[in-house]
Amino acid sequence: MLVLCLVTNIILAQTTVNYTESNAIISNPERGLQKYSITNSNYNTQTSFSNLSQTELTSWRTGSEKVSVLFRYFLLDAFLSSDISLNYLNNMQKDFNIIRNAGLKCIVRFSYSDAESANPQQPTKAIILKHIGQIAPILNLNKDVIFSHQAGFIGTWGEWYYTNSTEFGTEDAINSTQWNNRKAIVDSMLKATPLDIPLQVRYVNIKKTLYGSVKLTPATAYQNTPNARIGFFNDAFLNNWGDMGTYDVNSSSANPIGTPDYLFLANETLYTPMTGETNGLNAPRTSGSNAVFEMDSTNWTCINRDYYIQNWTNWKASMHYDEIMKKTGYRFVLKNSTFAVTGNILNIEINIKNEGYARLFKQRNVYLILQNKANNQVHSFSLNADPRTWQKSVKITQSIDITTLPIGEYLSYIYMPDNNASISNRVEYAIQFANTDTWNSTTGYNALFQDVIKTNNTAIPALNNSDSKFKLYPNPVTNQAILHSKEILSNAKLTILNSNGQSMFCSHYKLEKSFSINRNNLPKGLYIIQLTENNKVVYSNKLVII
Repeated sequence: MLVLCLVTNIILAQTTVNYTESNAIISNPERGLQKYSITNSNYNTQTSFSNLSQTELTSWRTGSEKVSVLFRYFLLDAFLSSDISLNYLNNMQKDFNIIRNAGLKCIVRFSYSDAESANPQQPTKAIILKHIGQIAPILNLNKDVIFSHQAGFIGTWGEWYYTNSTEFGTEDAINSTQWNNRKAIVDSMLKATPLDIPLQVRYVNIKKTLYGSVKLTPATAYQNTPNARIGFFNDAFLNNWGDMGTYDVNSSSANPIGTPDYLFLANETLYTPMTGETNGLNAPRTSGSNAVFEMDSTNWTCINRDYYIQNWTNWKASMHYDEIMKKTGYRFVLKNSTFAVTGNILNIEINIKNEGYARLFKQRNVYLILQNKANNQVHSFSLNADPRTWQKSVKITQSIDITTLPIGEYLSYIYMPDNNASISNRVEYAIQFANTDTWNSTTGYNALFQDVIKTNNTAIPALNNSDSKFKLYPNPVTNQAILHSKEILSNAKLTILNSNGQSMFCSHYKLEKSFSINRNNLPKGLYIIQLTENNKVVYSNKLVII
């Protein structure tokens, strides 16, 4: 029996879209594999010099391993008793230009020695502090592509261990005055480094000694305090003696898991970056299964692909290599989304999971994008979400006023660009969700497949005709269309709405699976058909009458 409906504005029930997780390795900013690079003597002697190749860097990012982070080691051995030369500083800027053009970000560390020797491993504290002041303008100018600033400057490789220095002490023989001198270096680095660039130290004991052992909490994280700004780099991951001093242990073979230092680091790296490399074989800790366990336990953001090569070879053989590439850092996956409209209020719910070992450590905005299908005009709505807190399951719920949204039909996306204006429109720096068929490599948008039609009086969420349970044909239609369901519906109602959101007519059905849609003298144009069962929307789609 055909039952005509009152001509009135309709508030449609919600529409839900489920997404398919991708198994792909994805190049996303500030996570994953990192590659190693070091400056050479030409930085002090040649004008407009860099040993970085933009082509090579781009190939790392676009290649099979999707490398998005470069470790840049600035060797300052020519300046043990002098200022850093202008030529060297200019060449540093050339480096950052190349890195930016290639779409990567970089970890920076400064050191005066890359080998143990009897020679001085760094200048005096006064000269180091002056050098930090010299590089401060370059750090600020290039903060958009700097991942982190590692506390180097002291000792071989800038790792704060072998120093040959009475000002700073060496190895495990460091007195309170020498610790204060070391703290002066980090304090100066904190002052010289932009607030949105974290620092990293080599050992847990450094952070505890300099700034205390009170653990970060959600309330104290992401503040302008030393504790909130300092993470870790572990360049002896999984080796003996507690990763060669990363953790305080009592013997060479002691497993650091569960020690106070280990638990401290695991907490701090919920909010700060954790990076580094392996530097030798140390079975069974360097096995693939233990590597992924500890990377997850201590929230690894990046790991060096260039060292230690035998470990990487072993991880490939044990079938853990792909997991490490996919899960190091964050890995966001769309689960489902639900759109519902009441008048001009668009209510959204987006469910996401983070499959990675770590969370984001830098602030990043999240936007809902509505793009007009007819003219591609984009309308952006800021979402109340902080992706730095996304761990495991995440739900974004928000009511968005779209009163001022122009009349039209819109595609919807979730968009997470870089917050730095200089690269905010660069797709290489936007975050891609790990789903199939959602990424737009031109815009950096992630498709939600939730169409929204704005009419004169209201807005309508409309599902694409992609639900395998239903088939609508033909569409466009001249006289009659059929909506076919794979399952019998017990108490169904089919409604046709015009572009103003008004019900033109509806029909009720009992125990049916095929539903006729007759033109009934309706004029040409765009309509919405809505099928409900027991007052719950099970299908919604556009219908074009020609």
